[in-house]
Order: sequence, then C-alpha cells, then structure tokens
Amino acid sequence: MTEKRLDWIDNLRGFGMILVVWGHMNLPYVLETIVYSFHMPLFFFISGYLYRKKEESFLSTLKRKSSGMLIPYFFFATISIPFGIGLALIQNVPWSYSDVFMHYFYLDGVGWNSPLWFLVVLFFIEIIYIVIDKLKWNNIFFIFVCFLLGYGFSITRMEFPFGLNIVLYGIVFYYLGHIGRATNIGDKWRLSKVKTVSVLVTLVLINIIFGLFLNSRVSVYHNQLGNYFWFYIAAISGSLVLFLLFKSTKRVKFLSFLGVNSVVIMCTHYFFKYTFILADRFFGGVLSVDRSLMFSLFETCIVLVCSIPICLFFNKYFPFFIGKRKI
Repeated sequence: MTEKRLDWIDNLRGFGMILVVWGHMNLPYVLETIVYSFHMPLFFFISGYLYRKKEESFLSTLKRKSSGMLIPYFFFATISIPFGIGLALIQNVPWSYSDVFMHYFYLDGVGWNSPLWFLVVLFFIEIIYIVIDKLKWNNIFFIFVCFLLGYGFSITRMEFPFGLNIVLYGIVFYYLGHIGRATNIGDKWRLSKVKTVSVLVTLVLINIIFGLFLNSRVSVYHNQLGNYFWFYIAAISGSLVLFLLFKSTKRVKFLSFLGVNSVVIMCTHYFFKYTFILADRFFGGVLSVDRSLMFSLFETCIVLVCSIPICLFFNKYFPFFIGKRKI
C-alpha cells in the first residue's frame, strides 16, 4: 500500500533541492556558509521524519532500500564515468582506472559528481536505523554513541569509505526527524503569529551566530565540520526554521515537482555545473565571476528549468533507475 504523500514535505524537499543546487553555483561566501550549515542535515531530518516501521522481512527491506537508493547511485555513477574522463582530458587533469574504480564504489570519495554520496550514506543510515528499531535497542543510547563516534571521526578531517563518518553524525539528524514526527512536534508548535515570528527570528539568529560567526564553512561530504558542536546547533536551528515555515503550506506545484524528483536533480545537476565551467572557456570567464550573487542565481535557474524535461524523461521511460516503479 502506497502511503499518501505529504504536500508540505514535498515543498520542503523541493526548496532544499534549490538550496543544494544554488550552493554548488559559486554563490557569495556568506550565503554559502549559511546554506552549507544546514542544507544536508535538513535532508536527513526529512528522511527521518518520513520513517515508518514496516512489518516486513529484513531482506524485503534491503531490496526496497537498494531499489530506492543504490540502483540510482550506481546508474548515475556509471554514466558519470565517461563524462568525468572527458573532463579530465579537457582540463588536462591526471586520471587512472584505479581512481575510477575507487570512486565508483565510494572507497575514496565518489569523484567529480560528488552529490552522489548522499544516496549511499542515506542507504546505510536507513538500514542501520531499521535494524536498531527492529531489535528494540535503546535508540537514544545508540544515537548518543553515534554522536560521540561521529565527533571522533570528524576531528580526523579524513574522508572515509562509504561515507562512514557522515553516517555516524547523519543518523543523529535522522533520529531527530523521526522523534519530531512521533511526538507530533509540528502540531504542538501551533503558536500565535507573533510567537511564531519570534521563534523563527530566534532560530535564524542562532543559525547565523553558530553557523557563520562562531564556525567556519562546513562540508559534510569532505568531513569538514569546524566545531562539531556548533555545527549541530546551526544545522538543527536552520532545519527547524524551514520545518516551521513549510509545515502548514499547501502544495506548491514547482516546489513539489522538485521534491518528488529530488533524486534526479541531486544526481544530475553537477553535469550542468561542469558544463558551465567548460563553456566558460569560450566566454572569457564571465560565467565564473567569483562569488557573484547574480550569476549564481542565473545558473541555478538554468539548472532547475533544464532539470524539468530530464525528470519527466526518467519518470516516463526509466523509472527503475531513479528508484521508482513505472506507473
């Protein structure tokens, strides 16, 4: 039985995808730092919020999660290989088949199409969380252990195979999302307009203070979190801001479309990013003006508009490769 989609979650995920794409388009440093302080934890939070305990065998769960995340990962990782080799040749960057192999299986990063990491990490987070939930372990204790282990991994500043370090601190946000849904936190936070605005302003200030002023720009993928504890405070506060803003929204067609097709956009927008970089050779650097707000917004709009036919194409002809069933 297919669960009814939550329109506001699709809106929120769609807005999150806009932030992901914009964050990769060389936007001004201050805005980039703020966006990076919470945009990927937001997706872990959303995934945890949507978690439902299902009465099915572990093998069935493994197949379902593999279909939704690993198949899209390996499909897009495969088509990324020739593009990546072409990039290396054009930019005169050394490459080797061993590098291709290591990146393909996420043993040493995932290569030039770096957003693919999210699918692998989310797969492991969901499988681990399902296991501890089925075994009825003490979830809070387990998550606390992951939080401490994540701290240990974060101070190494190293990138680990399969994004293991990200799994450890990403599962904390996943748990918070699950708890938020289980305790109906959104319904309990039905405040007056004045109080809602006060809460939002407070959370925004917390995010700016801890994510911008007290911490440096973070990169979840590269295991660069700055101050581990400030990172969590900024990520949670930033995610809560959007949670509260979107919780009562009705379906917004464009945002909903982006949210429903987030996997395709996540896995393909770097093709546009590097196409811009290559095309810029013929435009004398005008497309890569350092930290230009105007050009970052312009490129983001191009990517999102061009993503629409790509999403429609995959949904119609190749839904299997993006983790969906053919309708």
